[in-house]
Amino acid sequence: MLSATTQPTPEETFESLLKLSTDLPTTSLWFQQLRQHWIAKYEEPVTDAELALGKGATFPDNDRTERLDIPALLRSQPKNVEAEFRFHEELFKKLKFTYVEQKAKEGFLKRVLDIPPKFPTDQEIEEMEGRSAEKKNVLRAKKAAVRNMREEVDRLIESVYHGHAALLEQSQMATELSDEYKQMDAELQELNARQNPRTVSIEEHEKAVEEQAAAIAELEEQVNHWRSTLEYRQSKTKAVAEEVANLTPKRAEAEACAAEALRISKSKDPKLEELGIWYKEQICLLKQLQGLKDIRHPSSSQVEIVYDVDGVSTCTLMLSFKRDAKALSGWVLDAKFADIPYPCPIADLLHTANTYFTSLDDMLSLFTREIPLRVRNLVQREKEVEDLCAEYEGASYDPEARELIVHIDATGRTFVIRIGHGYPRDGGSALEVVGVEPRMMEVEEAEDELAGWKRKIEKNKIAKLKDLVAILE
Repeated sequence: MLSATTQPTPEETFESLLKLSTDLPTTSLWFQQLRQHWIAKYEEPVTDAELALGKGATFPDNDRTERLDIPALLRSQPKNVEAEFRFHEELFKKLKFTYVEQKAKEGFLKRVLDIPPKFPTDQEIEEMEGRSAEKKNVLRAKKAAVRNMREEVDRLIESVYHGHAALLEQSQMATELSDEYKQMDAELQELNARQNPRTVSIEEHEKAVEEQAAAIAELEEQVNHWRSTLEYRQSKTKAVAEEVANLTPKRAEAEACAAEALRISKSKDPKLEELGIWYKEQICLLKQLQGLKDIRHPSSSQVEIVYDVDGVSTCTLMLSFKRDAKALSGWVLDAKFADIPYPCPIADLLHTANTYFTSLDDMLSLFTREIPLRVRNLVQREKEVEDLCAEYEGASYDPEARELIVHIDATGRTFVIRIGHGYPRDGGSALEVVGVEPRMMEVEEAEDELAGWKRKIEKNKIAKLKDLVAILE
């Protein structure tokens, strides 16, 4: 809410009256002098010299007009018209402002001079001083009360601050004590459970016994497994030791024979050592040409051949052979891959070796010759099919049947391409379109269509699977 306008104190009223009585004669005298000056100025006659100097009261200023020749100047320079116009406009604005200001001052002074001065009497001054003294006493009392209230509020604030700090400290201590109590209570319950087994129920005892029995059974099973493994390894170690014992005299005999042969050969041909080095180099060269990386002999009836697939990865072929009187060669050969990246069928090679070959060397030679070609061909084919399936969204591959299924979005037809074992080594002759869906014609015509695709492959000399997929429609 807005407070009511306060009445001036007697002292303030008295001072304002004294100032008015002091300034009034001076102001009145100043205005009288200013009025007399104006009257004398404008009553004086205007001389020709003043007109010549440009100080006359008439308009336009003859001195400025004659000396500058404004009309001629404006005719020669039309762009100065705007500047002349602005000059006169500013001049009239200043004259107007000065006139308005002077009128305002005259009106103000007339109103001030019309107010009659009022001087307080001695009795009024005494009453004002009395009221002023009472107000001062009241003000001093209020200031003292406010000072006391402020001191009380300061004491209350300090006490509340200290009380709040103590409360926070006690709250923190209570929280810590509560956590400590909970921890001690949990430890006490755990100790009671350990020290008082009678409090545990029978079901819990039975459950613990069952868990321990299961753990014991599992441990016994592991012990039996490792015991059987140990027995098997001991038997294998014993068999290997016996085989080593049997081979030791043969090794000594072979070393003796080799030393004797070396001695005899050196006595006949002094370049035998150079021939041996050349023989080793030729063996390494033949291994590289055949794609062989290493040949290992784990036992007398096993051979491990490591093939170089693509210069980076390798695969291991494990060959095992045993005697069989019923076989044509007197041996039965078995083979399997250990770490080939793609499944490689070799049943046909095993059947050929065990059925038609008459010696173990020929059987091993067949595997040594055919396996690298088949493995490399397989890896190239599988990688090409993977790249093709990644490039075409409608292509999928069945590795067991070696069939590539391609869906053509433009025609809505699906083609089945069978990939032979010889691809990509045999080129397009190993590719065959064996199915087309949907069939847009009869069965005989569909067979003619498949034959037509075969002729198209031969005519276009298709050598890559990607080229065949590109012409499907």
